This record gives sequence, structure tokens and C-alpha cells, in this order.
Amino acid sequence: PPHSYARPRVSPDGRQVALDITEAGKQDIWIYDLLRDTLTRLTFEGLNSYPAWTPDGKRVAYRSQKATGYNIYWKPADGGGAEERLPTVGTDNQVPSSFSPDGRTLVYHEQDPKTGVDLWMLPLQGERKPQVFLQTPFDERSPLVSPDGRWLAYSSNESGRYEVYVRPFPGPGGKWQISTEGATEVTWSP
Repeated sequence: PPHSYARPRVSPDGRQVALDITEAGKQDIWIYDLLRDTLTRLTFEGLNSYPAWTPDGKRVAYRSQKATGYNIYWKPADGGGAEERLPTVGTDNQVPSSFSPDGRTLVYHEQDPKTGVDLWMLPLQGERKPQVFLQTPFDERSPLVSPDGRWLAYSSNESGRYEVYVRPFPGPGGKWQISTEGATEVTWSP
């Protein structure tokens, strides 16, 4: 039977769920419409996972493994239109996580052979030049922008195990450790 690996993501209007489904060695992003009780395939090439909705619900970003490695792509959520690679530079091991509430910035993590897993921001207007948000000798992952756009929560293993931290977004500023008994997944209350 088919199964899903990455955490399903609910659309901003709460009517759809984006999820990855693996079946017969293929992994694709699917959109489940809660009102119509239908499941529609969004991706058709490569191994696709980790969907993330834009705040307006018009696009879904996702990680896709193609010939060049694991990169971030996005396409219209209704399936109409071509996919586009985001960002077009960086390593070949990127995972989208969230968008700023205004939809102007994609936040993602990227694995680098020298620095481990780091947090990046991609402005979606202008040159679309990626910017480092947090790069340390430790692994930072699963960044999630708060609903008001003022904070970024993420997990890091800097204490020797994964814990959840928050920092001002888009920065600068200090950090606060939120969890105390180990944690890896982040979610904000609406």
C-alpha cells in the first residue's frame, strides 16, 4: 500500500492537504481536497517530498531529487503550469520548510559538507539570491516562521541533542531555547 513520509501540510485556507506518497518506488507530491474527498497528483518526475504551501495557497514548494541532486522546486497547487527550481544555486541537498507570512521569503535548510545543516532564506523578488540565516558547526533544521512573521523556530543539536530554539526573523538577534527534554519538530499556534 502507498504511504507518506514527510509531515502533511494543510493549505492556508484549511481545505487541502499537500503530502508525499510513495508507491512502487516513486515518491510524488499529492493534493488531497478535504471538501471534495479527492486526491490529485501534483508531481510526476523525480523523488518528491517535504511540501510547503505559499501563504496565499497558490503554490506548493517541495524537495525533488532529479539528476542534479535534492533541490527545491515549486509549482502552482492546481497543477497548471511548469515547476521551477528554487534556489538555482547552493548544494544539492536542500529542503523547503516555510514561507514568511507575506510570501516574500522562503526559509529552508541546506546540508553543506563543511558546515553541516544550515538555515537559509531566499527572497522571492528581485535577484532571488539566497542568504544565510544561521550557519554554525551544528545542524539546524526544520525552520518555521511564526504567523506574525517576527520569529523563526527551528531545531538544533548544539546542546548535544536536538532541541527547539527561536530567533527574531529575519534577524539579527539572540536565541532562546524552548524545549528542555529533546525535540525535533516545530509548529506554531495560529
